[in-house]
Amino acid sequence: MHKFSSYILHFTFIAAMATMMTSCFDSDWDTPDMTNPPYGNNTIVEDQSKLVTIADLKAKYESAISNSSFKRIEDEAQLRCTVIGNDIGGNIYKQIVVQDATGAMIVGINGTGLFPFISVGQQILIDLKDLCIGGYGEQPQLGDEYNGSIGRMSTEKWEKHVRILPSHDISQIDTLDFFSVAQNDMTRYCGYLVKLDNVIIGDAGSPIAPEYRAGTTLTYNGSTNGYVHHSINNLSMNKIVLRTSTYADFASWVIPSTPVTIYGIATRYRDTWQILIRAEEDIKQ
Repeated sequence: MHKFSSYILHFTFIAAMATMMTSCFDSDWDTPDMTNPPYGNNTIVEDQSKLVTIADLKAKYESAISNSSFKRIEDEAQLRCTVIGNDIGGNIYKQIVVQDATGAMIVGINGTGLFPFISVGQQILIDLKDLCIGGYGEQPQLGDEYNGSIGRMSTEKWEKHVRILPSHDISQIDTLDFFSVAQNDMTRYCGYLVKLDNVIIGDAGSPIAPEYRAGTTLTYNGSTNGYVHHSINNLSMNKIVLRTSTYADFASWVIPSTPVTIYGIATRYRDTWQILIRAEEDIKQ
């Protein structure tokens, strides 16, 4: 009888604790209030008179972008945009990529682990005044001055200049067909998310890793530290490459020997397209 009573008391205690925990979880894990998120600067107020587009920025600072230099933005200007790439897969490093209805560009931030706060599909508002804009190999980039050229801004500066908006909708991201649209105009389409259908990843002709060929059991690591350039459909290496980091989460994955579909950010370095995949899910067999 004593053992049975103890069992009843023990069971009652566990049930009570479970009820309390369920109540706590229901309370703590409700959908967060994104009107005042715990990241960024919630004091930034969207002002329609200050809003500019990515196309506006590219046009106004075309000289700095094309000359791979930079300019500090002195105007009271804001950019409302959607995040299309972040560092979740380790292949995009200390950067995010943003897009609006007119274009896309890189934002350089000297910090890692950005993806929990700035996910793909998240809308953000950037206060542009006192940021720098320029070109790295003619790829437009927002950031800060570094050794006389465009570089990354500090995380402190970034969090002061960005507001996370309530809207999050991944379906609003434009994905362009690279071979039919994007490849024809580097100035217009660099920075966009693109799709390359039915392509072979190989490295014939690569000056970095010429021994790498599709059809082998070779990985994305290549034979060097940093970034490796893989050719696509054996096209000339001065036209288009798949750019992967040896530190990416998928670096040890085997390169498929069969045709794949690639989703990636179409960045440029001068006259070469560099397709930058965001995570392993961007390569689909």
